[in-house]
Amino acid sequence: MPHSDKQTRRKVLRTAGASAGTGILVGLAGCSDDSGDGGEGSDGSDGGDGSNEEATVQPGEQVREIELITTTSDYDPVRFEFGQMIAENWRELGVSVQENPMAWNQIVDQALVGQEFDSYTLNWAGRAERIDPNHFCYGVFHSSQAEEGKYNFVNYTNDEYDQFAEQQQQVYDIEERKEAVYKCQEIAMRDQPHTPIANKQQVMPYNSNRFENPKPMMGEGLMSFWNLIGVEPKEGVSTVRLGYPSDVNNMNPLNVQATHDAQTMRLIYDRLFRISRDGTPKKWAAEKMEQVDDTTFDITIRSGMTWHDGEDLTIEDVKFTFDYIEDHSPKLSGRAEPIDSTEIVDDRTLRFNLTEPYAPFVANTLGTIYLLPEHIWKEVPENVDVEQATDWPNSEAIGSGPFKFESWRREEQLTLVANDDHFDPPNVDELLKIPGSSMQTLVRQIENEQIDMIGWVPQPNTQDRLESMDYLSLSIKDSHGFYHINYKCNEAPFNDVAFRRALAYAIPKQDIVDTLLNGRGTVAQSQIAEVNTTWHNPDTESFNFDLDAARAELEDAGYTWDDERNLLYPE
Repeated sequence: MPHSDKQTRRKVLRTAGASAGTGILVGLAGCSDDSGDGGEGSDGSDGGDGSNEEATVQPGEQVREIELITTTSDYDPVRFEFGQMIAENWRELGVSVQENPMAWNQIVDQALVGQEFDSYTLNWAGRAERIDPNHFCYGVFHSSQAEEGKYNFVNYTNDEYDQFAEQQQQVYDIEERKEAVYKCQEIAMRDQPHTPIANKQQVMPYNSNRFENPKPMMGEGLMSFWNLIGVEPKEGVSTVRLGYPSDVNNMNPLNVQATHDAQTMRLIYDRLFRISRDGTPKKWAAEKMEQVDDTTFDITIRSGMTWHDGEDLTIEDVKFTFDYIEDHSPKLSGRAEPIDSTEIVDDRTLRFNLTEPYAPFVANTLGTIYLLPEHIWKEVPENVDVEQATDWPNSEAIGSGPFKFESWRREEQLTLVANDDHFDPPNVDELLKIPGSSMQTLVRQIENEQIDMIGWVPQPNTQDRLESMDYLSLSIKDSHGFYHINYKCNEAPFNDVAFRRALAYAIPKQDIVDTLLNGRGTVAQSQIAEVNTTWHNPDTESFNFDLDAARAELEDAGYTWDDERNLLYPE
């Protein structure tokens, strides 16, 4: 049920209306901690000063038409189809909904980057570094991350939530940290800044006549870093042809826009640590780590590492990387935010001085930041004719990772070749990344043996057909990534927690798992998946399909319906 009574909400609306003159500010709870009059927000937040620039609405007027952006059916038929199911149920609540299927790259540009949306379907990928709860607790919902280039796409701000998101970063004891992580999940499910829908299994086909012993991992399946360097080719095979339903967006490691970009960059660029297949950080370019105290870490790098152009990788490069991204990469600078300073201890050791204790430092900072060659990036942006470093195309990407960049023909093929001088070289000579115009195209290509693997999950009926073919096998892994609906929380009507909770009750999660995923998934009731057993809170509030509960949320919040059953704002 709602977390504010009807009279309190109506009092807030009347007060806001008096101060606004011609209209009222519907900014009651959850995604904006402004309650209109600067009083206590109905979600337990501190309220605000009423100064945010949100659209005003008249008491009792009809809730405006909202847009629901989905992927196209060709890109992800599951998101496309459950978008239709959800839109129809929202209409049952008296809300006018316009469905708008878009190509994935357009969604990235318009919704994720441009912030032009009402609501949209999204799949948070289960990247390896997201097994640590910090991304889904802090990165996705902390108010400081509601800036361009960061991950709080929904503009959710809540002082109470921020307190626990910060706390889970600051304690190294797992049980203490777990308490804060559990609280983050509890508040997020209460406020519904986004609605988790389902954790789908990563069911990905590969040609078992050409490869054996794949190395999938939770959340990433065959797109796992460990699989692409470790899958074992059979005799006479030297190239992996990997199909994916979209191309990478760019080759700039400072401007990674989507999961496929990150999965490509990490093959070319090394990190000090990587997340192992069991979800724990593993030393990578780092040979040794010493935690001097709660805020001081000494990292010693491997000897003999080189960049792909033959230059030595030095401790100066490592220091340059962490100093440089602070000024030039909004996304990566957020991950390095806990670092107060760095200092070179000797020719292979760098000291990191943190501003305060930071529990996810190894997994989410050292394990996510790409090492950059100073002799190249020190010229960017000043001497390469771009305004910002994130604008540089980096068309001849030079890293130190297990694969070297060879060539890229957009929407056709990205070619990476093995770095035989790497301390852990791949088992194949060449990796071809081949974007498909649709999943159907990729399925035809793997059936015709034109590609070797698909790094995406085909539809359930297609999975069964592929599994029946003698030369194909399925890799199946659970995922901590999840389908969900994002709401633009700083604009009416989505800045009302009761409205979002009502929408959440109108989402048929179990039907989506049973019919669209063919049972290969689980209903999601938190941003931390059940499979992530260390951090998942099993006792969060559940939102299962219940239109009566949805209507009750709206009624208790003061919403009404006109004679044609159109939803009206509270009087």
